[in-house]
Amino acid sequence: MPNTMPKTRRTLFYLASYLLITGLALLFVPDLFLKLAFATREYPGAFVRFSGILMIGLATVVVNIIRFGNKDFYRATLIARVPMWIATLALYFYTQETFFIVVLAVLGTGIVLTSSAYLSERHIATQPTSKV
Repeated sequence: MPNTMPKTRRTLFYLASYLLITGLALLFVPDLFLKLAFATREYPGAFVRFSGILMIGLATVVVNIIRFGNKDFYRATLIARVPMWIATLALYFYTQETFFIVVLAVLGTGIVLTSSAYLSERHIATQPTSKV
């Protein structure tokens, strides 16, 4: 049985996974997670936990994009993540907090995975088919 799931859709499993895992970690073990992510500062517990709640909500949206396979939303995930990456880079320069380097690496990996699959599939879809 051939795999019929588009590559772009499969890359969203990475996005959903890190959103869910990070969200749960920020909600339930924020201090441990921040330590593992090389945070060098103390952050208010309620704000960190609220960030976890937001990430779990985003993971739920991405899981439903995967579940229903609506290709229109694949591009939307990129459109959302690129400004987030740029803003996170600005936060790193502003704070010099090493935690943001970890975020940039994880977020950037997802952007590269999804955009390369998206562009590859888009290129294949626009190529003319030869008639025999």
